[in-house]
Amino acid sequence: MKLFKLFMMLVVIVATIILAVSLLVRYQLSPVPDAASVVIQIETGMSPRAAVEMMEENHVIRDATFFYLWMKYFDEPNLIQAGRYIVDTPIDKTDLMVKLKSGGDHKESIRVTIPEGLKVEETIDILVSHHLGERQKYLDLCRTPIDGYDFLPENYSEHVFYPLEGYLYPDTYDFFTDATEEQVIEKLLARFNVVYSTDYRDRARELGLSDFQIVTMASIVEKEAKLENERPMIAGVFYNRMQIGMAFQSCATIQFLFEEPKERLLNIDLEIDSPYNTYQTVGLPPGPIASPGKKSLEAALWPEDHEYLYFVANEDGSHQFNETYAGHLEDKND
Repeated sequence: MKLFKLFMMLVVIVATIILAVSLLVRYQLSPVPDAASVVIQIETGMSPRAAVEMMEENHVIRDATFFYLWMKYFDEPNLIQAGRYIVDTPIDKTDLMVKLKSGGDHKESIRVTIPEGLKVEETIDILVSHHLGERQKYLDLCRTPIDGYDFLPENYSEHVFYPLEGYLYPDTYDFFTDATEEQVIEKLLARFNVVYSTDYRDRARELGLSDFQIVTMASIVEKEAKLENERPMIAGVFYNRMQIGMAFQSCATIQFLFEEPKERLLNIDLEIDSPYNTYQTVGLPPGPIASPGKKSLEAALWPEDHEYLYFVANEDGSHQFNETYAGHLEDKND
């Protein structure tokens, strides 16, 4: 009986070790979660081991040792070819190997950085300034709902200028110089699709909001916040206002209506007749007012829990927060 118990204990220990190792291997070989467009150069004569170490350094794979062992026993590392590759992560290990055997991307490429908080037309201006397509073609694409992306709403308010507003994800990209407008837009949407993960979508449901509403809220946070640590606080203010039926009174939503932002809004601007004028309407505007980055999306999904209803900007970009209008007026007059 004792021998049987000892045997069963050993079985459990061995099974636990096997399971732990299996989970570790699976994790280390899983795609890197961060979305990025990475250019790697595999030099002539570079060994497969050196190649995977270089890919780990460039965050294309998680772990060089695990990837090398998998590649050695389950693929054909000697077929990796020297060349220059543009790798869009996350990428499955098998797809990566197929790419590395292709001989590289022989076309010229260009790196483009799209900052957070830009409107559709501002993003297009950057792309066109890098000679990536024609402005009018981009505008036409962004005015047309695109199938195949479940994070895009099926129906839009008639007041939404561009269905893709808020979804041209801000990041640094590598494009082939002959990329079409469709390919460029699809790459930006694909990046958003990776960043706006299942966890984000599940959290939106917990809040009782659609993904479109989350992106809209995040876009306002993106335009209002200057400091990263204040984004959840500012999101909390707007959620507090929404909960009690108070107007957002966001200057950023009014600035959205102008082709060029004003240095200072006038009182007459606060009376503009538009559903984007959150001084005149209650709740979220009809759609996003800019493309939010990851931190603003997270702030919209996980706002800070507080009682603040007001905030005013300081000269250094920070804000003073207050629970009462009287206190808010004092902050403004300081």
